[in-house]
Amino acid sequence: MGFSAAQLVFFSVLALLLVNVHAEPTSLGFVSIDCGLSGRPYVDEITNISYVSDDAYIATGEKHEISSEYRNLALYRSGLSLRSFPSGGRNCYAVAAAAARGRSKYLVRAWFMHGDYDGGGGSLASTPVRFDLYIGLAFWFEMTVSDAATTYAFEAITVAAAGGSSSSLSVCLVDNGHGTPFVSSLEVRPMSSDMYPDAVANQSLGLFTRGNMGASYFLRYPEDPYDRLWWTPSYGASSWLNVSARDTSSISYAQTDHIRVPVAVLRTAITTANTSVPLVVNTYSTSIGRVPPPADAAYFHFLHFADFDQQQQQRQKRRFDIYYGSSTRYVYRNEPVQLNPIHNRTTPSYYASGAYSLSNVSLVATNGSVLPPLLNAMEVYYSIPHDGIATAPHDVDAIMAIKTEYQVKKNWMGDPCLPKEFIWTGLQCRREGTEYKIISLDLSYSNLNGAISADFSLLQSLQSLNLSHNNLSGSVPDSLTNLSSLILIDLSGNHFNGTLPEALCTKSSLNLRYDTSNGDPCNGMKSPKKKNISVRTLTVAIVTPVVAVLLVSAVLILCFCKKKRKQNVTEGLVQQYSPCSIQPTGTPDSGSHVDLKDHIQMADDHEFTYEELVRITNNFSDCIGEGGFGPVYRGQLQDSVQVAVKKSSRASLHGQGIREFLADINSLQTVHHRHLVLLIGYCTNRDHLALIYEYMPNGSLFDHIRAKYSKLTMPLFSRYYFSSRLTMRSDVFSFGVVLLETVTGEPPIMPGVGHVVQRVKQKVSDGDISGIVDPRLKGAYDMGSVWKVVDIALLCTREVSDDRPTMTEVVEHLKDAFALEEARHIDPINDNSQGNINTDLSANWGPSAR
Repeated sequence: MGFSAAQLVFFSVLALLLVNVHAEPTSLGFVSIDCGLSGRPYVDEITNISYVSDDAYIATGEKHEISSEYRNLALYRSGLSLRSFPSGGRNCYAVAAAAARGRSKYLVRAWFMHGDYDGGGGSLASTPVRFDLYIGLAFWFEMTVSDAATTYAFEAITVAAAGGSSSSLSVCLVDNGHGTPFVSSLEVRPMSSDMYPDAVANQSLGLFTRGNMGASYFLRYPEDPYDRLWWTPSYGASSWLNVSARDTSSISYAQTDHIRVPVAVLRTAITTANTSVPLVVNTYSTSIGRVPPPADAAYFHFLHFADFDQQQQQRQKRRFDIYYGSSTRYVYRNEPVQLNPIHNRTTPSYYASGAYSLSNVSLVATNGSVLPPLLNAMEVYYSIPHDGIATAPHDVDAIMAIKTEYQVKKNWMGDPCLPKEFIWTGLQCRREGTEYKIISLDLSYSNLNGAISADFSLLQSLQSLNLSHNNLSGSVPDSLTNLSSLILIDLSGNHFNGTLPEALCTKSSLNLRYDTSNGDPCNGMKSPKKKNISVRTLTVAIVTPVVAVLLVSAVLILCFCKKKRKQNVTEGLVQQYSPCSIQPTGTPDSGSHVDLKDHIQMADDHEFTYEELVRITNNFSDCIGEGGFGPVYRGQLQDSVQVAVKKSSRASLHGQGIREFLADINSLQTVHHRHLVLLIGYCTNRDHLALIYEYMPNGSLFDHIRAKYSKLTMPLFSRYYFSSRLTMRSDVFSFGVVLLETVTGEPPIMPGVGHVVQRVKQKVSDGDISGIVDPRLKGAYDMGSVWKVVDIALLCTREVSDDRPTMTEVVEHLKDAFALEEARHIDPINDNSQGNINTDLSANWGPSAR
């Protein structure tokens, strides 16, 4: 993007390299990652640097090798493979910095070579692949790949985030909607803390260019012990003259030098023919590209000088002034000097040829100078600002240790809490000053094995810890009692032995959940608020899901009721209903009844004839909805009792439709509850199968959630998959679908995009958290609460019925979700909602007639 309104701040650091050599690193501490490597570690034949696979640094993405026709174009062996990220949104490499012996400043380099790995290399010129790179939470640059044969390299100098016991950094690739992100290799090189002093905790330096002036060769490690890449300039001027040192033994570093340019670079330089010709160096680019916002952008110029012919220097003087643009001046006087940075504000110039000039540096000989100006090397960096807001370092240490110990395979990459759209699954965070603290951690159903880690107790702001339904064993550690803010801990569904810590059992403010199948682990120490969950005791299969529906409904209603109602319930319901697409003729059918009597366990006085249905519904004149079985009509019995008549369509009169018809009759006539609609009767006319229910004048649960009302009536109809029989496990599956409908605001089946279960699973796999929740909520919900609902809904809809939780377990999870949402409204200061509610919730699809 252009910088027409941006003011760029130029800093120049000049180092005269004359005396006192600084010590080189005593240990390399290099981290070299060959992304997508499937083989064993290796030593690169050119650099003699060891490379390892990226498997230990990232768990997402796909491994690829470049096309065979591009293999001989790769600069290094690490360019032969790559890792792409077609899903996930943000994918991060976590690079621990402990190996660098306490250093916190690093050079980070990313390499990219497309090599037609996906067969799309031919279209890159017209449709480049673009994606964003971040250092931690700070935007680094937008990568643009326009040629499959080109190798791209980008560098930055950064200060790793300080942790509680170590420092660490991460490099993240973020999909911006313009192609699949990929990376060939990552390299991390430790630097001395005094190097590049402009790289600080709140600012990294992104390399724009680095030039080895006067040289005809490229160099890196081992000539540069810090493995910087020194390129021969791709730009130049006819007035430049290349010179080189015959003897470099006299070249040494000044005590104040913070760059440590390698001697191999300083042995060459550019100059001009005489003192009357200034040495002009223009820094330009065909495109500035997308870098951090212009208001924060600053370009840093590092000019490096070493007058390597000391004998000539003693006989003749080399003096020149250094100008940026036309006004700022530094003075070079052949003596050790470290000048303070000078600010010079300007904007880059744009030329008709399509190039941007970022700076114009002129070295002009003074009147008393005998020798023309000279320049050995130059580096140009741009500012990468960090706002300083991140997850608390101690929390990062703790959650990373937990991730490593239990091999958590969720979207746990990058900063745990930020940005909000990429918050780690199962976490809830709260901002305290410039830090975010983890206040809720849900690892239920996460296949955790072993003992409870002491690292959980390091999350000092934790209020809720859910470890239920894993394979955890051993004793519950006393360290959990150190979590003073803890108000809920769920240990049920594991294999612990022994008693629980007394402090947990007796803490009156703690909601403690555990199993009692093998006795009471609190041994009578528990306070009245503790929750014993016996895995052998189940509530009635129908009453339990009703409670669960009330809970999840309450969660969403709390969200909706924050705004004023814009229309009454009747208007909302009328707008949502769609006219029936199948209209009966009203003519009595002469056909006989279908032979279903042996399959119906209901008294004969509940059977209606088709003629009675015509009369009850006034010839099917008032259609109130339509479902998979057929249209639904409102009617009235002789005693003025209103009913809903669900009539079969022709398509439902075969196979599965008959089985569903029988299942509805035999299940609903045996189950009675005040929150379930009552089955009044049925019709077995061969061409007009029908079910007669009590009519719900106030609408269904879905209608009321959409209409923002808290007093609910509850039509909970079972959906039968496969067997069409009412079982607890099939109820669980059906209820999971209902939960997903409620959270997404979408019908179960949408043409062209499949079932709601598959849609949500795909979005979870992609890490698309915000894309799951009904967008009309405008983010006004507690993220942790809604994700508890999504998690349990996906467990309910597992393909293998034995893998599904019981409804008792579902209710316990939904209680937690309700508590989180309720707390958001009670404590607005700690509101973890994501935005504001859109009160226009009129749906453009009608409620299902079941």
